[in-house]
Amino acid sequence: MHPYDLIADCDNCAALCCIAPSFDRSEDFAFDKAASIACPQLTADCRCAIHAERLARGFSGCVIYDCYGAGPSVTRAFVGVADSRAERNEAFLIVRVVHELLWQLNEVAKLVPASRADVAAEVSRALTGLDAIARAPVLSASTVDLPAHEHAARMALRRVGEALGGRRLGVRTLPVLPRPATSRAPAAVTR
Repeated sequence: MHPYDLIADCDNCAALCCIAPSFDRSEDFAFDKAASIACPQLTADCRCAIHAERLARGFSGCVIYDCYGAGPSVTRAFVGVADSRAERNEAFLIVRVVHELLWQLNEVAKLVPASRADVAAEVSRALTGLDAIARAPVLSASTVDLPAHEHAARMALRRVGEALGGRRLGVRTLPVLPRPATSRAPAAVTR
């Protein structure tokens, strides 16, 4: 998978991040929204009616959200597919997780100490499995055994953290990695 495939591109997305996921009223979201229901702030042209005011209106979760390129990928795959809204939304939720894990694994692969070939191999196996999902037709996303791949990826991430001197037993072993600077902003920022 190419790194640019993991970058949000709101101009080529049907606002799937504003439709497919659910969210609960919290400090990140000002109201509840059910899965597969469009956010009431979403306009007919797939834009946010309160984009400039999201933070002030209680939507910090939208400000920090990133689909890692899943939105445009799924949107392209479902163009012209009749009666596919439910399948499209399900595919988005799966592909979004796959893309985020691919991004994380690609980043931590750069950090694996040269002396830890075993850890590098584990990261490579996890990347290969996720890359196969990402390259498969998006229309088949619902047939993916996502929990198994997600578990393998999270274990590989943990092993890298341990190889770098992090702690074990459920304590987060890696810091949050910053996104590289790109010419395009994440999905939540450009709506």
